[in-house]
Amino acid sequence: MTQPILFYAFAAGAVVLAVAVVTTRRILRAAVYLTGVLLASAAFYLMLHAEFLAGVQVLVYIGGIVVLLVFAIMLTSAMELLEDHPSRSRRGVGLLLAVAFFVAGAWMLQASEFDFVAGSGERSVSDVREIGRRLMDYGPGGYVLPFEVISVLLLAAIIGSIVVARKVEDKAETLKAGARHDA
Repeated sequence: MTQPILFYAFAAGAVVLAVAVVTTRRILRAAVYLTGVLLASAAFYLMLHAEFLAGVQVLVYIGGIVVLLVFAIMLTSAMELLEDHPSRSRRGVGLLLAVAFFVAGAWMLQASEFDFVAGSGERSVSDVREIGRRLMDYGPGGYVLPFEVISVLLLAAIIGSIVVARKVEDKAETLKAGARHDA
């Protein structure tokens, strides 16, 4: 009886926080609300006895991506984060797309047939071992190559973000600043 109550409580919390993410005008608050949404999804994984996925959700998404967002927000200048005031037509298109996405998602959930299998806590340990074996397997069922490609892609993204964030001074500005210091 407690499982459905927990599910609806986490679902309601996730929906409220997701709405708060897209409606708040403060970007740092949006990152905090996003953390709550991701925690709720980790709770869903725990309810499904997928402890490994819940741990990955917390470590990768909350521990990595949200913290990266918070640092990026705090390290950028405030002038670059001026609020955008979209026109009525942009708001209308956004609302129309959001409703269309909701209707399509609800239709897909309703049309899907989910086969639920009652799992035990013992099953999740073997799943974690199988995931680990597959991640490090070089064979046809292994994921070493995609794992390495993703790591190179992330490295390229980090290098690209450093290049974009690095402020290059104009030569004229540098010369003027040097002339002021000499005088």
